[in-house]
Amino acid sequence: MILQGIRDLVLIRHGESKRNVMESKGSFYQNKEDRESIGIFQDRLTPLTKKGHGQARKAGRGLKRKFRIPDLLFHSGFLRTIETTDGILKAYSEKELAKFNIRENHLIRERNPGYLMNYTEAEVQEMFSWWRDYWRTADKFSVIPIGGESIASMAEGRLLFFLKSLEKVSYKKAGSKIFVVSHGRAILGMRYLLEDWSYEKIIFALDNENPPNCSATYYEFDAFGKPHLQFANRVFR
Repeated sequence: MILQGIRDLVLIRHGESKRNVMESKGSFYQNKEDRESIGIFQDRLTPLTKKGHGQARKAGRGLKRKFRIPDLLFHSGFLRTIETTDGILKAYSEKELAKFNIRENHLIRERNPGYLMNYTEAEVQEMFSWWRDYWRTADKFSVIPIGGESIASMAEGRLLFFLKSLEKVSYKKAGSKIFVVSHGRAILGMRYLLEDWSYEKIIFALDNENPPNCSATYYEFDAFGKPHLQFANRVFR
C-alpha cells in the first residue's frame, strides 16, 4: 500500500478494558454472575481497568522517548481509546501538549461484535445452538457475528478509507508523524492493508498475533510512500 506525505505511523492498541478481562475466559460471559460482576456496557462505553490506565501511562513514556510529539493523534472515540489517549498524554508537559493535534475518527473503531456480546455461554447455546459450529468452521477473516461485521468488510471498507484519508490530512506537512490509538482487530486489519498480507497471513495473525494491550506497531515510510514495518506489538516498559 502506498501513502504519500507520511514519515512515521504508529498503531497503538488501547489498554486493558473490563471486557478484555472477560474475553480471556471466552467469547461470552461464563455465567450470569460474571456478567453482573463486570457489567453490561455498550461496546463504545467499555472503560479501562486500573491495570489498563497504568499500561497507558507506561506507553506514553515509551512513545515520548521513541517518537517525541506526533503531528497528529487519532483515537476511535470509544471510551477505552479516549482513556488510553489521556494516559499517553500524561507523559507530556503542558507546553508539549499545546503542540498536539488530536482527532476523533470513528472509522478506526473496533469490529462490531453484533447482538450476542452480552450473552452468557449457556444463553448462546440455548437460543443459538448452531452458532458454535458456524463460528468454529467459518473463515475467521470473513465470518460475520450475528448483527455484526466481518473483519474483511471492516478492513477493506472503513479502515482502507481511513488510511487513504491520511494522505489528505498530512499533505500540508511533508513527512508527518501520526499516532493512531485503536483496537486489536482494527490494527490487524490495518496491517493487512499496509503490508499487503495474503489471505493465509491475516488468518494466521487473527489466531496468533492479536496486539497486546497498549502495544505499538511502527511503520517508517520511504520517499515513494511505501510503509516499512520497524516493529510490531512492542510493549513499552
